Amino acid sequence: MLSEMTSAARVASDRFLAEQPKARISWVELCCLNCGELAGYVENARLVKPVVPGRIRIEGTRLRCGRCDGMLLSGERGVASSAHAVG
Repeated sequence: MLSEMTSAARVASDRFLAEQPKARISWVELCCLNCGELAGYVENARLVKPVVPGRIRIEGTRLRCGRCDGMLLSGERGVASSAHAVG
């Protein structure tokens, strides 16, 4: 009886894990207006991730290129299911 309950709980937990939706990350590229460099990404409208450290500088409420101090503009957009699929 105990083994039947354990196997039933295992099957139910496997089914629950399979039905959970995958995390979705909406992203926007940040490109420099002056030099055209891809500086980084904004994920889920709040997390700024540079491509390499120092590529994005934050001055007050503005994002600047760490390479040439140019203004960053939004580029391509998309939705990814993992952080590795961004871009």
